[in-house]
Amino acid sequence: MSEEIPQQLQHQLMRLQQIDQQVRVLTTQRTQLELQLRETENALKELESFEEGVIVYKSVGMLLIKTDRNKLTEELTDKKETLDMRIKTLQRQEERSKKQRDEMREKLARQIQGGPETTA
Repeated sequence: MSEEIPQQLQHQLMRLQQIDQQVRVLTTQRTQLELQLRETENALKELESFEEGVIVYKSVGMLLIKTDRNKLTEELTDKKETLDMRIKTLQRQEERSKKQRDEMREKLARQIQGGPETTA
């Protein structure tokens, strides 16, 4: 006996897949930003170890441009703050999406097992 999945359940399963994909995308983005943050922090640490007046260069595309150490430190500090903020935002979005995904999984499991439905 072949049973068809009800239309509403199919839509909910598709929505669950979309949320699951969204969680993966947010996790990937957060991981990439965390890597950039570590690189920025390492660069700042290196700059702090340099003496005042030392010549430093920054990478701009395929070029290395001579720049002022203090100016570069300021740029990297601003970048670090921006990355911190973006990571925190992605973490909040990721947690909300994970919670939504978990709630939907529980609801679908109850529906599939024929248990009582609750509205979310």
